[in-house]
Amino acid sequence: MPLAAARRLEQARGQARTILAVEAYNLGHFPIVAGVVLTALGIEGIAAHASDAEPLGVFYAAALFGGLATYLAGQLLFVQRMHMALSVVRLVAVGVLLAGIPLAALVPPLAALALLVLILTALIVVDTVRHTDLRRQLRGRS
Repeated sequence: MPLAAARRLEQARGQARTILAVEAYNLGHFPIVAGVVLTALGIEGIAAHASDAEPLGVFYAAALFGGLATYLAGQLLFVQRMHMALSVVRLVAVGVLLAGIPLAALVPPLAALALLVLILTALIVVDTVRHTDLRRQLRGRS
């Protein structure tokens, strides 16, 4: 994403370049930063209650899963503005993360973390496989 965004900004000229940069970096980065902060709060809750057999609870589950959903939504906004593209895989991941909040709230903290890792691993594998050729092109390899 950083290489493609840099090339997109290089191609834009004048006021269009300024508008593109302001919109993409403001619209996309606020939810990215907010998502990181919320996710950190969720991870703090897991660390504080890791040995508990009690459920994680709605507060920490919403912070953890909702934080990552917010982060991915920020990435979606950034890419949409920079490239007018939508990653259906990431959009589905946002939906799965949000739908996973109730389940994560009902299981022990480490089980909720395992569920989160499973969802993110699936996203990473699918994204890596789907975008291998694009990454090669952007890096100038064939």
